[in-house]
Amino acid sequence: MCPEDIVPVKNPACGVFTREAPQSLIMGGIPMFGHFDGMVNTLGLKDFRLTNERDKPLPRWQQQLQFKQQEFISVHSRRYLLGVGLGQMGVGLSGYCYLFDVQKGRLLHRDWQWPFVWQRSLSHSPWQGLSGSKGISIQRERGQWRLILDFSVQGVALKADLTLHSGALSLPMSLCCPEGYNGWRYAQQHSGLTLSGTLFINHEPQPLSRALAGYLFEAGYSARQSRWRWLCINGEPGSPLALNLASGINDTGSCQNVLWQAGMRHLLTPVHFNVDHRPGSEGRWRIWSEREELDLWFTPTGHFQQHQRGLQHRLLRRHYMGVFDGWVRDGTGKMQSIKQQAGIAEDAFVTG
Repeated sequence: MCPEDIVPVKNPACGVFTREAPQSLIMGGIPMFGHFDGMVNTLGLKDFRLTNERDKPLPRWQQQLQFKQQEFISVHSRRYLLGVGLGQMGVGLSGYCYLFDVQKGRLLHRDWQWPFVWQRSLSHSPWQGLSGSKGISIQRERGQWRLILDFSVQGVALKADLTLHSGALSLPMSLCCPEGYNGWRYAQQHSGLTLSGTLFINHEPQPLSRALAGYLFEAGYSARQSRWRWLCINGEPGSPLALNLASGINDTGSCQNVLWQAGMRHLLTPVHFNVDHRPGSEGRWRIWSEREELDLWFTPTGHFQQHQRGLQHRLLRRHYMGVFDGWVRDGTGKMQSIKQQAGIAEDAFVTG
């Protein structure tokens, strides 16, 4: 039985039942499921025991091997698409960065891998903490995200100190769903955020007045094998629409699909991703909704592939940069056109 203060309430802005975000995701040893209004302060990992199909608790070391977490921040300006990510699978930690020059059509990327997570650190709280690796620092201070970078990508110096800002009434997408036998996955995303701070690319300062950003935080004990596709549109100055869409992640009826309109969050229903990877195909994606909430085409203009092997895990992730065309219905049900909107996408598979 849920405590009285977090009983789900129908949200008039999106028509979906949401609840106040709990301080800890794990309460009484059980994860809280559903959509939340706000951020979870802590995952409460010490209070959860993963079991096998016979309800026998797994040893702590085996539970640690099945834990996965990823963090990602994207920055979209007129000229550049910047993406930075950190990930943990079991005891392994990895990181990556890509920089796409929209004007020149040039893609630069770099990735790192460390075999043992204690060599670096990831904070298991989307609200407060520090996740870092070589030259990458992702900080959270009372729910506000900050990105600090100092390294080079294929010979191009990259230095940044960026703080992400949301509107006063803008909420992230925060969702926890069951995974596997008694596992769970918590996801938090927010797009269309403004930026303050500094960004230097190849020692040249970049203007931030027309730049927007988004972040992703996912953690939990997911199924041993999963395949997902995901996209993000942070919008443009003067354009009030930002999107996060995914498929293949949750199979419980809830989904991570969300539209922000002028900062206001609108939760969407599941969507289909049609992707053609056959040789000779154009590689275009179609993303559409059975409830006519949206119909988009994504045309990749660049991509790179990340392959990671751990003690028990294997990850194959393809990152794409490109443009979106089509339409989406806003919070009032009105059809909004999307034309040559820059964005990013991901096609990934993980096992173990």
